[in-house]
Amino acid sequence: MAPPILYVINLDRDLERLEAVRKNFASQGLSFERVPGIVGKELPDWRGYVDMPAYARHNRQETPRPGEIGCYLSHLKAMETFLRSEAAWCVIFEDDAEVLPGFVEILRALGERTDWDMVKLFNFHSGLPVRKGRLTATHDLVVHLTRTTSAAAYAVNRRAAKRLLESMLPMVEQLDHAHDRPWETGLRIRGVRPMPVMLAPVSAAQSTIGYKDRDRSDRSWGKSLRLFFFRAKKEICRFGYGLVDVMR
Repeated sequence: MAPPILYVINLDRDLERLEAVRKNFASQGLSFERVPGIVGKELPDWRGYVDMPAYARHNRQETPRPGEIGCYLSHLKAMETFLRSEAAWCVIFEDDAEVLPGFVEILRALGERTDWDMVKLFNFHSGLPVRKGRLTATHDLVVHLTRTTSAAAYAVNRRAAKRLLESMLPMVEQLDHAHDRPWETGLRIRGVRPMPVMLAPVSAAQSTIGYKDRDRSDRSWGKSLRLFFFRAKKEICRFGYGLVDVMR
């Protein structure tokens, strides 16, 4: 495949973050296209993007924060932008991600493979990775058998972008959970070990899209139990699908 388009999601007000991304990418000879981020609290009809009853069943809180909506829709906007291009694949970054030395070689190796639809380039949690193949002398392509989170940096091909756009609205879960449902979407989701992307120090500060810790004191035992079984079912599905994916 030809080289991907690199997209960076960035709010208009976050000029310092954008400049930091430019410097980081330039250090490896990379360029990118900026995708203006969406500010959820500025959308008067943001609730219309959410299946409220389903969201309440699948999450600790009854409704998402406006900032979650903005983040979610910004990633969908990036995928829509990609599909309007002629590129075979792209990489979508949030503006607190930093690429590490050797990233260009990782991109080149991914472009030579056809056994993936989405590749997480950064994630939280180990995910119980199982090697799928060698990418470079130092990096492997892996399948995760357990949950990983974060949407800070990931590659998608056209099949993945189309399928995610079809399956992610209305919103019923947070972005990184909605991405990662291969047993429902049929997508071949991979990871890279060691990860070729890290979070910049700015990510430890207050999120620019309005994330805040929320009070969980109103969570009932009944809701907690239902949520536990819902998530346990997901992990069983993930593990089983992952095993099949590893073997095929």
